[in-house]
Amino acid sequence: MVRRILIIIVVFGTTSLFAQERIINIFVLDEGSGQPVPNCHITFTKLSDGTGSTTSTDYDGAASVVFSGKSTILISYVGYRPIIDTIANYTSELSYRLSSGLELGEVVVTGQNKPIPVDKSIYNIKLIGDDRISQTASNNLAELLNNELNISINNDPSTGSSLKLQGISGENIKILVDGVPVIGRMNGNIDLSQLNLNQVDHVEIVEGPMSVLYGSNALGGVVNIITKQNEYAKLKAGVNAYYESVGVYNFDGNLYLKNNDHDVGVTFGRDFFGGYSSDENSRRQEWKPKEQYFAGMQYKYSKDNFSLRNKIDYFRETLLSRSELLPVYNTEGYDSWYYTTRFNASANGKYCYSDDNSIDVIVAYSYYSRIKNKYLKDLTDLSEILTTNADDHDTSVFNSIVAKGVWDFTTNYKLSFQTGLDINYENAHGKRIENEYQEIGDYALFGSMQWDISSKLVVQPSLRVAYNTKYNAPLVPSLNVKYRLNNTSFRVSYARGFRAPSLKELYLHFFDSNHQIEGNTELKAESSHNFNLAVNHNFKLFMKQSGLKITGFYNNIFNKITLVQVDPDNPIHYRNENIGKYESIGGTLSLTYIPVNRINIQLGVSEIGRRDNYYDKDEFVFSNNVTSNVTVNLFRNTGTLAIIYKYFGEYPQYGFDDSDEVVIRFVEGYHNLDITFMKAFWKNQITVSTGVKNIFDNTEIQGVGSGGGAHGSSYSSLVGWGRTVFFSIKYSLVRNEK
Repeated sequence: MVRRILIIIVVFGTTSLFAQERIINIFVLDEGSGQPVPNCHITFTKLSDGTGSTTSTDYDGAASVVFSGKSTILISYVGYRPIIDTIANYTSELSYRLSSGLELGEVVVTGQNKPIPVDKSIYNIKLIGDDRISQTASNNLAELLNNELNISINNDPSTGSSLKLQGISGENIKILVDGVPVIGRMNGNIDLSQLNLNQVDHVEIVEGPMSVLYGSNALGGVVNIITKQNEYAKLKAGVNAYYESVGVYNFDGNLYLKNNDHDVGVTFGRDFFGGYSSDENSRRQEWKPKEQYFAGMQYKYSKDNFSLRNKIDYFRETLLSRSELLPVYNTEGYDSWYYTTRFNASANGKYCYSDDNSIDVIVAYSYYSRIKNKYLKDLTDLSEILTTNADDHDTSVFNSIVAKGVWDFTTNYKLSFQTGLDINYENAHGKRIENEYQEIGDYALFGSMQWDISSKLVVQPSLRVAYNTKYNAPLVPSLNVKYRLNNTSFRVSYARGFRAPSLKELYLHFFDSNHQIEGNTELKAESSHNFNLAVNHNFKLFMKQSGLKITGFYNNIFNKITLVQVDPDNPIHYRNENIGKYESIGGTLSLTYIPVNRINIQLGVSEIGRRDNYYDKDEFVFSNNVTSNVTVNLFRNTGTLAIIYKYFGEYPQYGFDDSDEVVIRFVEGYHNLDITFMKAFWKNQITVSTGVKNIFDNTEIQGVGSGGGAHGSSYSSLVGWGRTVFFSIKYSLVRNEK
């Protein structure tokens, strides 16, 4: 009898277990063709406790999830509208059909009260997703942004790659990683080639001033790099190897472990570039050899309405700049070594009292150092001797502390409020810094109110009140308006900007073989008025889904700070100066067309004009860009062919003629074309990419100044290291919670 009772208990218990956790088979099809859609991303979340799992569909568009109670399912894939469904009761099979669309519901966080779809944001935000990063085979932020509309990248042999947005560059563009400012600017610019993309989920770009929310360095816009997080996978690991024929060898990896409410992740990698010179016989290379090591660790705790994410990131770059051989015997040369170190530690905590009431706090410490050592190298025996000239060696160190707290809450009257405290402190020390030590602080209160006047009209006024330790900071207001009419949305914004000079602009004196740059303690703070307009319209073109976007902007900056050539006879001697009023005006026109579900065509053109009162120019000087991107999904969406084209129009620069009069010089326009192919294998665990970059073999683009003369009227600009072939292979392993 006892034996029979035990058997009944075991059978009953097993039956109950399977009744509680049962398998649901998911099938995803293309709405137009009825064909399976492989590689769809599926997130399955249990509503009672928020636990869940992620998976993807196989070659037949099929996947399985474990049902143990009322849950939500999110199905998404590039080029399709996402599907969100609630499953209340168990069923053995579910079938979904994806339709193509332009507003794909990508979520953005920059400047928002809470994460929302990009098309719902009151700001004009450009989102570059993980799919775009993969399609362009970009290794760092400079490579990713180089082919984007309305953006230009400048390459400097010693200070790296810098960004211009809406004709504005340098200290006026704020670069963030997960909301934390990136420090360590050379010539006012962050070296974008030092920001690798190995663990980047997406990049958000806000064109136009964001000074109210992000303070100084945000007159021209914000670039926010959002890194990947592990939401549901119990185990997640991956490795990636990349080779490019110019001499690029990269390798990186990651490992994430999750146990209930705790999530730990580790990332690491090495990037190597052997350098490039258009003259094979030259010892001095235009593109300097460099080696980068990077590593990171993060820990996240999530429980109910509270989450805490701690991050530590380390970066180390070694760059070598060689001189030409020294006369008379040509057996010696100078080697200058530059060592850059970045360290960042941050803690981000968020507590949600309810869906409409939350507090978000982030505290971060950043360290940046740049060391230069110069050696005389004997090429006969490869011995090196440290030079005795003190000016050949340098160490500059910068430290930054950031603390930001934001309270978001929504009332019952369609009013949403965001208020917060923003603390920014930075110090610098080194022999190139005046008095070898300087510091500056900026402390501010800010607030915004978003009023949903109707389902079509949203208005958001904002204000920032700041105290700067070196300059009197004025009130900084802004106003954003969004109006939606059927399939058309309009965004209009005005903002006043304020920027105090940075420590480098005030106190750093930077001298090497390519630069002689002086700080200036007499600088005045910049202020600006900025206007932006964006119109998005979705429509049918030849009965197919299409989208048109038109943007316009006008920036008027007073007391603009820029590097001014001090000596007409010395083209590398510059000093930071206030140049009076600087204006930029322009706009973009872009079209997205999806002729069939698996082909996406994007066309764009931009025009940017600049007027600089320092050079007594009465008219705007214009330049333009044209882009064309075609993406084709192949092999039932397990393969992608991307054709990426951009025309860089001739670009204006100022210089001197024989009479030491200022003249406008132009870098000639040129074309760039990349073709990449990507294919997934073995249930999407292995991804192979290959292709050709810089097909038109661009290296140095010539420029000729009006008026001629001896002061550098004929010159060139570095734009690339020639045509290359690349190959990469990525392996990823995911084990989900059950």
